[in-house]
Amino acid sequence: MFIVVIGPKASGKETVASYLVNTFGFTRIRLDSKHGIDDSTQFKTVKAIIDFVTPRWQTDYVTTDVTNPIDIYRLWKRPFVLVVGLDAPVLLRYKRYRLQTSSSLSMEGFVEADDKLLYTCQEPPSISSNANSLPANLVGLSIGNNIENSLEAVARLQMPQKPQSPVIPQDNTASDLCLRRVLASANVTIANTFVTVEALYAHLDRIDLTNKERLRPSWDTYFMLLSELASHRSNCMKRRVGCILVKDNQIIATGYNGTPKGVTNCNEGGCPRCNDGTPCGVSLDYCLCIHAEENALLEAGRGRVRSASDVVLYCNTCPCLGCAKKIVQVGVKVVVYCKGYGMDELTLKLFREAKIQVRQHTPPTLSMEIGLS
Repeated sequence: MFIVVIGPKASGKETVASYLVNTFGFTRIRLDSKHGIDDSTQFKTVKAIIDFVTPRWQTDYVTTDVTNPIDIYRLWKRPFVLVVGLDAPVLLRYKRYRLQTSSSLSMEGFVEADDKLLYTCQEPPSISSNANSLPANLVGLSIGNNIENSLEAVARLQMPQKPQSPVIPQDNTASDLCLRRVLASANVTIANTFVTVEALYAHLDRIDLTNKERLRPSWDTYFMLLSELASHRSNCMKRRVGCILVKDNQIIATGYNGTPKGVTNCNEGGCPRCNDGTPCGVSLDYCLCIHAEENALLEAGRGRVRSASDVVLYCNTCPCLGCAKKIVQVGVKVVVYCKGYGMDELTLKLFREAKIQVRQHTPPTLSMEIGLS
């Protein structure tokens, strides 16, 4: 695993890198395009890093030095690379920065430099060894108290005018070609609002940052993420639910909840019960919405399910009792769900009696979102 930690100034990148090195034995990779020498830990170019790390992909590495979004995308497409994005409130980062560097840089100067790093896509400023020639907002914003290196860090954040990689947006607008966008789509995003290093480390432990499933999901994670994706097609006003039926690790049917075909979508007023905000479990006989599990079972048909003894039903929410009865009747033998529901105990009791295997699985990419980290 090669973890690339990115983020604005004083967001905690070095702290996370130290956590990975000290806790899990990661090896630190450094990039210094001006003074670097290609050896086992320090490289002049990102290409040199890629050439070194790729044949050693089973070794754990971490870097905080790759800041150019183009270079990040070039690394990102490798299946062993995990991009971790850190951020924190500007005032908190400014206070951290002042403590770390004893700098006299004003808050306004810090914010101006911060915006340049995150949003600017112009040509990099010329690098001069004369501190008097530096833009006023950059004086003091140093890496190891070396202002020239600071400007070089700023330069590395600037985007080429003609991106070469097909995965990178092809228009040259600031909103598309800047570090801010890369931060927004990182594999893992962390809001580092923690007061102490110990609190940040405890959070990194909770989210299981080095979980290999973040790189290549297990089958359970893969199909659970697909059921979560299917849920985004839901038109039910009450909740989004998605379901996947799988045989031999092949999808045989999908479903999401909403009104029947030809009926006005629930979110367009098609189901009076849902649109009236009726409490969960009340007046279900008047609900026009078909549940995700029902839609998937209808799509597959009883014959296709019963003829296979190894059909697995994945649902991003635990099935209700009504759906559980149908799942039992058609012959599904394994049910995997992620989020809980109001009648889990009744459902699980029925599944146990019918000898259906049930397990709850929360992908690491969803654990923080649903509060299970």
